[in-house]
Amino acid sequence: MAPMSAASPSARSSSKTGAHLTEKEKSGNEAEALHSRGASARSLDLFYSPSEVTEDKLKSYKCVVVTDVLRAATSIITALSNGARDILPAASISAATMLASQLARDDVLLCGEREGRMIEGFHLGNSPADYTRDRVRGRTLIFGSTNGAPTIVKASAAGKVLFCAFVNLPAVLEAFFAGGDPFPAAVICAGKLNRFSLEDAVCGGMLIEKILHRPTENLIMNDAARSSQLLVREYGGDLQALLYESDHGKYLISLGMEADLPLCAAYGVLPVTPILKDGKLVRWES
Repeated sequence: MAPMSAASPSARSSSKTGAHLTEKEKSGNEAEALHSRGASARSLDLFYSPSEVTEDKLKSYKCVVVTDVLRAATSIITALSNGARDILPAASISAATMLASQLARDDVLLCGEREGRMIEGFHLGNSPADYTRDRVRGRTLIFGSTNGAPTIVKASAAGKVLFCAFVNLPAVLEAFFAGGDPFPAAVICAGKLNRFSLEDAVCGGMLIEKILHRPTENLIMNDAARSSQLLVREYGGDLQALLYESDHGKYLISLGMEADLPLCAAYGVLPVTPILKDGKLVRWES
């Protein structure tokens, strides 16, 4: 008698008709199909880089939170906390300078950086320490940066866009859930030059963990959202040490900007959430 052979994986999978699929498998298949068309109704996704998500898919999210710990989000949160009227994010440095020339107002400050360094002719760089009350109160800021500002501009396709860093993370939660069910939602890490950055991933993971403390029944998360929680368990206990160990933190230290790291690591010190309205980042009010 010829020995019996095991069925091939393809044969085994094809033998599973719809009638024999478990409820969990059916749910997984439905979720995968929905994700292929866009965000599913009860999804919470995380993207480690803005290059991982298209503008078409962003349109399907009710709420998108952008994280950029080092340093655009921290600086913009600080500016709004110190009384800046609004901030206009620019997708590029050239776009920022063009916008400043078009506005041509005395109350406008041109702000930002290129590869971490302040740009010649700009009023302010990208250090949170620059954005004092005396400097920014009542002013409009045009903000061009390498990572954070372009990510905010891209995320504008979503229904609601918030900006998050360690300094305001607890406050973001209220704005996230304001106005009803925020799902489908996404967290986009600004990263560094369209690459993974540890500090933004941990910030996104910390926000996701706080979101999950609220009633979130039948919520579907992508793999990056789940893995970001593991990064929080590994690195979330000492945020200052995390920034010193991160590639971006080491780069800023090499530029002589080490003093910015403790400012960016200060958890929850600024109860201010920037929200994008009509192309401007303003302070969210409950």
